[in-house]
Amino acid sequence: MRIRILAAVAVLVGFVVGNTGLSANEIVLGLSFGKTGLYSTTNKTTEIAVDIAVAEINAAGGVNGKKIRIVKFDTAGDPKQAVVAVRKFARDDKALGVIGPFSSSEARVAFAAGEREKIVQIPNASSAPKLADKFSYAYRLTESEYLQFARVIKTMKKRGALKKSVAILYGTDDVVSKAVGLYIMKPILTKENVKITGPIGFATKAFDVSPQVSQLKGKKLDYVGLAGIAPIAIRVVKEMKRQKINVPILGAQIWADPDIVDKMGTDADGAVFAASFYYDLNERTRAFSRKYAAEVKKRGIKKPWPHHVDASAYDIVYVFKKAMEVAKVTGDPKNLKAERTAIRDALLTTTFDLVQGKVCFEKTGDAQLPAYVMTMKNRKWELLDTHPALPCKK
Repeated sequence: MRIRILAAVAVLVGFVVGNTGLSANEIVLGLSFGKTGLYSTTNKTTEIAVDIAVAEINAAGGVNGKKIRIVKFDTAGDPKQAVVAVRKFARDDKALGVIGPFSSSEARVAFAAGEREKIVQIPNASSAPKLADKFSYAYRLTESEYLQFARVIKTMKKRGALKKSVAILYGTDDVVSKAVGLYIMKPILTKENVKITGPIGFATKAFDVSPQVSQLKGKKLDYVGLAGIAPIAIRVVKEMKRQKINVPILGAQIWADPDIVDKMGTDADGAVFAASFYYDLNERTRAFSRKYAAEVKKRGIKKPWPHHVDASAYDIVYVFKKAMEVAKVTGDPKNLKAERTAIRDALLTTTFDLVQGKVCFEKTGDAQLPAYVMTMKNRKWELLDTHPALPCKK
């Protein structure tokens, strides 16, 4: 009996030691994202982009000789769950950093929780102004909607394309759509001396948007500035075509979703918008896009190329890799607190060469990203203009 007990203890000790050895060879990062819920249409592919980056890094030897392991938490877009996620990553999973959360509403509360836990979080989509600047452990690999739309207008003025008027359509019951329409599009167009028709508000939850769209009839328009994410934009463009209003669309980066290619088809030809990622820019962007397209297809999702928030998620993994190399991170649980802080400090002093381009972080925690101004043509996005990332203020 005593022999059997000793044998069992030996097996148990071996199991624990074995697991400890495996843990010692890993570096843990958390992924806080909305696979379900409010933002799932866009956010569910964040996981795929992260998985691709981790597979690439681990195949090339990992970080400082250790493999990255991702612990995932589906927040369903709920800010309360984003707080739960960062606490779990910090306390239970002993993560060194967090990719996410996704949205500005989640980041607004999760950043405060992350500051208390002293762990870096880097969202790939949150772009509401001044969310990270109050916290030293908050960074964002996103670009301001205001700056991106300003770059669109700058490009179109340079091309002599804004001579008549731009109508603004926005959703009255959607926070993002309303903010982009009234507080981004309207002031930028006004500042650039572009005549405005509207703004015309519509309920995004309403089945019928024909009354609002019909207000565009007979107007002398160069473009319709459509403030809304892809599902909203798709409905409005379809209604415009039904009413034979053949005016192209202007959008900021919230509109730059690959879903519009399949769901709008050639109805969106001539649309102009900006994003921080262009899939056909160079061999590096094309290689990532090929991997991404193959992987989303394997998982039963139809998307022709990455959304810019997917490119950001992919890049965030590489941002953590470089920061952890600069900080000489070991992943040793005894050094967890110091290494999390070292990652935070490395982010502010390092320039990153990413699939989106050369990127740095300002002292506010926000990245400076480039803009690629694109147009829709025959179910493809064609590059019209490029705006380099601004220098970072340290």
